[in-house]
Order: sequence, then structure tokens, then C-alpha cells
Amino acid sequence: MRLPEPWLKLVIMAMTPEIRSAIQGFNEIILGGIPFLLKQNETAFLSFMCSVAAIDALAAYRYRTDNVGERFVAFIKDYFPAAYAPHADNLYRLRCRLLHNFSPAYFTLVHASPEKHFQGSKIGDTILSDDAFFSDLREAAQKFFSEVQKDAGRQDAMNARLLNVNKGGAIYYQ
Repeated sequence: MRLPEPWLKLVIMAMTPEIRSAIQGFNEIILGGIPFLLKQNETAFLSFMCSVAAIDALAAYRYRTDNVGERFVAFIKDYFPAAYAPHADNLYRLRCRLLHNFSPAYFTLVHASPEKHFQGSKIGDTILSDDAFFSDLREAAQKFFSEVQKDAGRQDAMNARLLNVNKGGAIYYQ
């Protein structure tokens, strides 16, 4: 089992049990698990599915709106590098297509090609490289969890989501 990053240990020590568990689970499952999917082309598509699901969870912890698309787009714009902002709406559409239709609509998904990330593809959409996308997700999550550690409002929003089983519920990870 991978130990949490040093910054994560500080966050975990200061939060409610629900927040501590959710951060630990996110670190172990998402930040620790996706790198295994990035090792080969055959599992790269799954890394995108896990990544957009992770963004969905982070956005739900961050924003109190029930509008999934609104909070997903806001999280992309607020936490990802600026290059993502013009693509935020299509990234939400990608999330919907990946999770509901198993389709990479609006983007061409590539494996281990960071030099192509956000370049135009042969079919006229935008290329996303799995490794670059995950790296930016990891940075966004770290930025958000750092805010949770320091900001009571962020803690309240995340804790409210975790305590409401009808809107999400807590993650107990051992």
C-alpha cells in the first residue's frame, strides 16, 4: 500500500473523519491507481474514465450546486491549468460520453503523447494525452485538498456532501 504524500498527511490530521477518509480514498484509489492504467495503451481509455469520475467527485466536494455540469466546468476552470478553460464545456460532454456511452466524443484520446495534448486531431477535434491529463488532475486535486485544509468553508462544503447519502455520501476506505 502506498503511503500518502507528505502534504496529504497534514490534511488528513486536521479534518473530520469523513473528510480524512475521502481524501485517503481519493489518494489511494485515484492518485495511486490511475498510474497503473497509464502503463499501457490497452488501459489508457480506462484512465480517462477514472479521471473524469474523479473530477466529478472533486467538483461535488467543492461546489454546493446540484447542477453536475455547472460544477464540473467550474472545477476545470478553477483548478486546472488555463489551457483547459476553452475546453471546459467539451470536457464535461466528454465526461458524460465516457461514463454513459463509452465514447470519447469531442476529443481524440491518446496514450503517452504529452506533446500532442490539446493539439488538433486528424478528425478535427482536440487530442488529450492520458499522462498529461492525469498529471493536471493530480495537481488540481492537490490544490483543492490544500484549500480544504486551510478553509473552513471548503471543509463545510465537502463535509456536507459526504454526510448526505442522497447526494454522495462518505467514503470509508481501509
